[in-house]
Amino acid sequence: MLSFFTSETLEQDYGGRTVSLLSLRNDNRQLPQSFDCERCEFKSGTWADAKRAHRKRLQEAAALEEATAAAAPAKPDHHSHQALTQMPAEILLTIIDTLEFRDLTAFAQAWTRVSDLIAQADVVRLRELQCFCTKANFNSAKLGVGVSLDGKGANKSIESEFDLLSEEGFGKLGIRKSVHGINFSHWLPLPISHRHWAQVRGDAKVTLTQIGEYAGLGRRLTIDVLAAFMNDVVVRLNKQAEEPAKPRAVALPRWAMPDLWWAKPSAPESTLRHASEKAIESYFHLFHMLVCFATEDRELVETANRRIRVFASGQRHKSVCPNLGHLLVYLLISDVEITELLRKDIITEAITRNVVWLFDKRGADMPELSYLEPDAESPYRLKRTFEGGRTSYRLLMFSELFRRTARPGHGKPLQQVREELFDRHGAPPRGAAAALAAEVRRLHEVDNFYDFFREMGLQKIPGVRCFTAVLRATVKDSVSYGYSSWGLSQDVAYVLRRQKERGVGVVPGLQMLRGSGEFSVPRHLTFFPSKRGRARLSGRRR
Repeated sequence: MLSFFTSETLEQDYGGRTVSLLSLRNDNRQLPQSFDCERCEFKSGTWADAKRAHRKRLQEAAALEEATAAAAPAKPDHHSHQALTQMPAEILLTIIDTLEFRDLTAFAQAWTRVSDLIAQADVVRLRELQCFCTKANFNSAKLGVGVSLDGKGANKSIESEFDLLSEEGFGKLGIRKSVHGINFSHWLPLPISHRHWAQVRGDAKVTLTQIGEYAGLGRRLTIDVLAAFMNDVVVRLNKQAEEPAKPRAVALPRWAMPDLWWAKPSAPESTLRHASEKAIESYFHLFHMLVCFATEDRELVETANRRIRVFASGQRHKSVCPNLGHLLVYLLISDVEITELLRKDIITEAITRNVVWLFDKRGADMPELSYLEPDAESPYRLKRTFEGGRTSYRLLMFSELFRRTARPGHGKPLQQVREELFDRHGAPPRGAAAALAAEVRRLHEVDNFYDFFREMGLQKIPGVRCFTAVLRATVKDSVSYGYSSWGLSQDVAYVLRRQKERGVGVVPGLQMLRGSGEFSVPRHLTFFPSKRGRARLSGRRR
């Protein structure tokens, strides 16, 4: 553009010919200039006419300024300033409600009382509690979130992006995609305020029942469906760190890009697959609903108490406690004291249930750990067992961390917890979301059982020798409980283990395989009890 206005010639797009701009400019100057402006009194004429018009405008502006100054009210005295500072908070909040966000920010910067009032009344968060489609808030509409069921088969995971959507947006307008384009099929209202919860309580129960049936849970109690939902949220939040990063495509210049009109557009990605403040706030919304149901129906609390006491008594089989993640949610509303022994029992059962996933190729694929070494201490077993079940241990650490934040101890009644949540409109305590998100990211760096024990709050941490024996016992218990099977005989498992750990001990009387070379895992090997593809000497040499 600069060359266009300063050049004397202009190249044409045909034949390389140039046209002189000087002649065109001269022709333009010879055209009559006859433009008159009614506002600024610009008129075509001589230079003297322009100067006279300019002086006239200056004189009129000066006269207007003097008249405005004379009519201005006197400066407020001390009493009027005092009246302003004594303005009731209700009136200030009414004024604040009428301001746009930019004006609100300027008002807060100009007056510290307004800034403090915005923080105390949680004005910014209240403005965020609105439907992303219709922009209606919770005072004028029923607000909830879209819920989807992911997975194949009977058991599906319950997922949500937790973008607030009104009942009108879901029902009348047919909104079925989140802000980032992720599909959902159900609408679950949330307990944002007392008044709002009174309006949507019945809808929430109906929706949870439907979600439970579609997710393969059957007709279960509301706390069971909520426990499954909360557990799935934590699994998603903690599993993301284990997924390998996708390789980035090489950036190409526009002219070098191939014609991709046929390419399939990339699928929308969830915003809750990492430890963000939004993910923490979403979990608090579900916790708020759980507490609301628990305080309104004492039988739900008694059910949670009964299930925890049964588990603590030693009845920990999957037929009694199908999902440990659900048990962790029951702890949030239970009256049962959480002792160190109960924590250890939960940890031991989690390790036992992880055995099949630790060995099998559908999980961590570490079949060599099925060999039960005679060594008193096995750093290899400790290290690899933790690595193979890291997602489960992160879930346990998050649940313990959340319990300490949301309900530290049982001294605070559930009714008080509910009222505090209503005061915050379902949000975490001030600053807790950012702190919890940072803690979750820190917990992702835990890479051994002993740091894990400290995060779980254990005071008496077992030694290496003791815990090695515990891990070997969980392998035997897993088989005896029917969680897994002996996919490999000990002689084959020993050969696989020796390939990974050269100095592993030999069990006395173990029948050693003849021949030399490495053994590979049989193709159809499984440690799941339903398919007992037991392999004795079927390991292939290579």
